[in-house]
Amino acid sequence: MDSWLTLLPPCLSILLAITTKQVYVAIFAGIMAGSILLSHNVLLGITNSFNAVADTFQSSNSVKSLIFILMIGAIINVMKQSGGIDTLIYQLVYKRNIVKSKGSAQLITIAFGFLMCLEGVGSMMLIGLVGRPLFNQFDISREKLAFIANCTGAPLAWLMPFSGAGIFLASLIAVQVENGTLDKPPMYYVLAALPYQIYTMAILALVLLLALKQHDFTAQSTSANQVNIVPSSDHQPQTSILAIILPVAILLASILVITYVTRDISSAVYWSGFISLIGSGIYFRVCKVNINQYVEWCVKGMENMLPAAIILTLAFSLSGITGELGTGKYLASFVSNEVPIWLVPASIFVICVLISFSTGSSGATVSIMTPIIIPLAVSIGISVPLVIATVISGAVFGDQSSPISDSVVVASSAANCPPAKHFATQLPYTLAVALLSLMFYLIMGFYT
Repeated sequence: MDSWLTLLPPCLSILLAITTKQVYVAIFAGIMAGSILLSHNVLLGITNSFNAVADTFQSSNSVKSLIFILMIGAIINVMKQSGGIDTLIYQLVYKRNIVKSKGSAQLITIAFGFLMCLEGVGSMMLIGLVGRPLFNQFDISREKLAFIANCTGAPLAWLMPFSGAGIFLASLIAVQVENGTLDKPPMYYVLAALPYQIYTMAILALVLLLALKQHDFTAQSTSANQVNIVPSSDHQPQTSILAIILPVAILLASILVITYVTRDISSAVYWSGFISLIGSGIYFRVCKVNINQYVEWCVKGMENMLPAAIILTLAFSLSGITGELGTGKYLASFVSNEVPIWLVPASIFVICVLISFSTGSSGATVSIMTPIIIPLAVSIGISVPLVIATVISGAVFGDQSSPISDSVVVASSAANCPPAKHFATQLPYTLAVALLSLMFYLIMGFYT
């Protein structure tokens, strides 16, 4: 469908998400609107909208993503219930006196997000796990925690060449190498694009700067920047800090080893969740934790992630609908004709912002735009790494900022913050960085 009507489903979802604050209703309304447009019949479209949700489970990648989300919830609850978090906070705040202020609490939280840089969802969830007690201790808002989670997860993943996102990008570029459009190895272009990923680098720098400035989104209820609360000796945690380190270490080690052996990072991420839970279970059993207790921890953690899993299922369905409608291709073709060469990088950035904001997915945006912009760049003589970076920058901004994005949902869940509040508080900051990125790509256009 080559019409402005292809924009209706995502725009309807975004409008309803903002006005009603009911994310489930908003996304399903977009699914239903898209199904009606595809069916050319209201009753048939309504029926097909229910089928579209069920069709999500026909994709093994979607199902694996949903299962991994549940496993991440299980891992996080295991680390929480085992007392590992309490021990970590005690070590950082009291015994070693590493975390002394609102700023250091935020920096430590960000550092744990970097530990999971190979997987965006895992990074966001680990930030939430470590950040909640630290932010409570130093009276920092949950909106700020959600902002840190969202602005660390996806940007880091796209900046890491050997992360899931990096391998995904390399596979898209490999198609262009195989068909003769490009003449260098895919990883060359992935690495060469890194210096031009202005948005991802700038948003990470902003997160660190705001942490150093001890910034928060809401008025602080304490007047001092330092909070000194010394627990009595009978309240000092007795659990080993290994209880929080081991599950994450097993998860990361599994991802690295399986990826090295199989060259399949998506499967490696999926399998690593099971391996982490099994390995952690063995450790806790050695520590005299009853197997029934451990299973209960896992199940409860999965239950905590059900709201996010439901929203992700609906988001996957909406992404499939917009793909069938050709929303991304329509936006790309809308401004591709008669655009001066110096405006091409900035135009690609804007298109990707619109696509990712409309679909709520950076991955979908990159997969739509990469096969389009690489041949375009080669044909008109523009730097291929530059246009690849503009795609990623625009895709990440839209993914981070859209109220129907899975990143907004996961970051909100990780921080235990309402998605609507997270969306509203972070948008001025991500928008400012996006405008800075747009100016950079306008300048780069003059030098192409």
